[in-house]
Amino acid sequence: MTLNSEVWQGHFAEGLVWALACAAGLNPGKRALDVDGVDIQICFPGTVGTRRYPLIEAQVKSCSNPTYVDNSLSYPIPVKNYNDLVGVVGEDLPSRRYLFLAHVPAEKNSYVESSAEFSRFRHAIYWVDLMDREPIDPEKQAHKSVHVPTSNLLTVETLTGLVAGSLATGGE
Repeated sequence: MTLNSEVWQGHFAEGLVWALACAAGLNPGKRALDVDGVDIQICFPGTVGTRRYPLIEAQVKSCSNPTYVDNSLSYPIPVKNYNDLVGVVGEDLPSRRYLFLAHVPAEKNSYVESSAEFSRFRHAIYWVDLMDREPIDPEKQAHKSVHVPTSNLLTVETLTGLVAGSLATGGE
């Protein structure tokens, strides 16, 4: 049995985020059930300012042939997934949520280039903060095009900043 391309593409995207979190010295985790659109939780392993163990939650999506609008990737997310990412921390949601969009090669044999000196993962992960937006009625709309700025490249530094809360959010 082989996995269809959407399964292995999504699995690779989640693995990229997991690897980036580990490289940043953060603590990634996964819930047993995905009932609320959270694919990964990432926690800071200590105290930042007065906050102990700050964490974020993210939904990870992937695409191999993105559509660009200006300096953003335009991604059609299902309204159910969009609504899982919007809300107000402390009122609707316990922690900040992000959409992570991994741009990956179309062919799985191009995902990783390895040699004795390095393993290079391709292509890149971008993030967008959709918090504080209004939910969409799923009876009226099935998908919502979300623009994920290419300037919001997810790196060790930006991921650490998102988790620690020291990076200005919004980015769209």
